[in-house]
Amino acid sequence: MGFGNKVFRSARQQAAFDKSLAGKYQRLLKKNPFLFFGVPFCSMIVIGSYWLAGFTSVKYEREDRRIHEFHEEEILTLRKKQRKVDVKEEYYRLQGLADEDWEPVRVERLEGESENVW
Repeated sequence: MGFGNKVFRSARQQAAFDKSLAGKYQRLLKKNPFLFFGVPFCSMIVIGSYWLAGFTSVKYEREDRRIHEFHEEEILTLRKKQRKVDVKEEYYRLQGLADEDWEPVRVERLEGESENVW
């Protein structure tokens, strides 16, 4: 291709390139890069975010509709079926200790070992 970013063109090729759309844009881009690159780039990001917001809102609305389709009667029946919760019972049930019959036993200390009683 060439050396680095510069492409070698003959005088005729350069004149044809300068008359083309790409050549005109490149010349304008060199004069004012923010106007011809920054503004279109930022506007595409903003427009894209608004455009994608429609897709994400549809997704979340569908999810909300699926979750919130309970009627009042169903909610009342679900509340009646709930069992009472005891914190200690749940703790032992989660530990798997409710199934076993065991008693906590103090480990005997060695001679001269402190009891750590405060």
